[in-house]
Amino acid sequence: MIHSRLIRLCMVLPCSCLVSCAHFSETSATAHKTPVKIDVAQQEDIPESLKNTTQKNVLKSNQSADAPRKEVTENNRTQHVDEDIIIPLDDISSDSDQLLQTGFQPKSTTIPPAPGVGTTGKTSAEPDLISLTLDLDSLLQMAMESNPTLAEANAVVYKAEGIKTQVGLRPNPVIGYSGNEIGNDGRAGQQGAFFSQTYVRGNKLQLNQDVAHHDVQALSWELEAQRFRVSNDVKSQFYATLGAQKRLEITLKLEKVADAGVEIAQALFKAGQAAQPDILQAEVQLGEVRILRQNAEYDLESAKQQLASLVGHEDLSYYSFTGELDVDTVKWNWDEAYNNLVANSPEIQAACAQVNRARAQIARQDVQAIPNILAQIGAAHDNATGSDIANVQIGLPIPIFNRNQGNIETANSEYHRAVKEVERLQLSLKVELSKAFRDYKKSLKQVERYREDILPRAQKNLDLTTQGYESQQFDFLRVLTARRTYFETNISYVNSLINLRQSEVGVNGMVLSGGLNSVQDISQGVGGTSNRGQALSGQ
Repeated sequence: MIHSRLIRLCMVLPCSCLVSCAHFSETSATAHKTPVKIDVAQQEDIPESLKNTTQKNVLKSNQSADAPRKEVTENNRTQHVDEDIIIPLDDISSDSDQLLQTGFQPKSTTIPPAPGVGTTGKTSAEPDLISLTLDLDSLLQMAMESNPTLAEANAVVYKAEGIKTQVGLRPNPVIGYSGNEIGNDGRAGQQGAFFSQTYVRGNKLQLNQDVAHHDVQALSWELEAQRFRVSNDVKSQFYATLGAQKRLEITLKLEKVADAGVEIAQALFKAGQAAQPDILQAEVQLGEVRILRQNAEYDLESAKQQLASLVGHEDLSYYSFTGELDVDTVKWNWDEAYNNLVANSPEIQAACAQVNRARAQIARQDVQAIPNILAQIGAAHDNATGSDIANVQIGLPIPIFNRNQGNIETANSEYHRAVKEVERLQLSLKVELSKAFRDYKKSLKQVERYREDILPRAQKNLDLTTQGYESQQFDFLRVLTARRTYFETNISYVNSLINLRQSEVGVNGMVLSGGLNSVQDISQGVGGTSNRGQALSGQ
């Protein structure tokens, strides 16, 4: 809208400025000046066939103005009213600029690829890049399917399940050949076979699986914690991307206003109603706004790249994002937030599973001293006597010196450590929650202050400045300054909304983050692997 109206202003302004400058140089100013507003025709809706006619009429009006100029000058030597140029403020402000409404449907700022050589436009096979949009639910689904850390954590759980199965299996029997007194008296001796089996006593194998079961439970809670991390990071980055998209939208509007300010300042200078410093001031303001717009583009590009990495997508640069920043939030108090964290934190649940594992490990080590039984039977043929013979062996270790005292003490110590780890984790999460809750309260108060005080004042300042300009109390540069203040206030409001949404994600999301951090693998001895070795060795 601003750009098209500036084109119309440039078409009409040279003639008006020429007449105004002629009047200003050849006549004296009177005590009262009557402002005349420039009425610019609506050019964007005029068909192409009528534009040439409009341009011809403008040329004719210029020629007709030059012809009677001497007569007009002579008639106005004794009495003339000098005319000021008033730029309509509709060219720089519009009722459609409701920047306070942040529940928006933004357009993509990515320029589609140019058509190939020899083509005149987009073919049916080319995608409509402008219509590619994503919302938060779609991004979360993409992350759950494609984020590599979730597949990695899930594989660790299956790994623990496999260990749980393995540590409960009974040892395999042994079958073999036996030969005794071979070569005695030149005979083959005793030729036969044997079968042996270790019988694990004390229910050690079942207790092994009990220990491994709690390992699986702990790793399953770690998987749930990783889902929270990925979800929280995606939500937080989505709000950052949504805010960057909104900031770019605001700075683009601000750049159009600043660019219009430069052109209008130049027009006022040619009309003799502005000085050179006014033009320089407008140009400086335009340069600063262009820096803001460029930074907003870089922020949006980086935000999209980070979001693409979190959801496991190669490129999201062609997508725009739909969602709401300015929505009513669920207001937490400290007790509710802390109780919710303690009751539902997957990290605390994983730590509690480790306590149960340590308790199961104590029960497992208590039965380790119960000896296993090794039984063996065999059958052979004695070639010397022609008799068939049998052999039976049964053995078990006697727990005299090694009664597993050290492992029992270790298991008890591990239980006490696991209990204290739960307490430590609760205190640590309380600290993290206090930081997140502090940021949440600060952001909430900032957003409320912007809504109730700052934004209405910025709007009122713009309205009063506009009215003052229309009544010739303020110059145009003051209007531009008020307009820029209005835009920058809305940018700060968007930043406050981003901080509020991100801190809210931290409070609701169990203060978990790190959606691309490495996933911890099963450590040595996890799953009862060391217990199986003990069960089979009997030591």
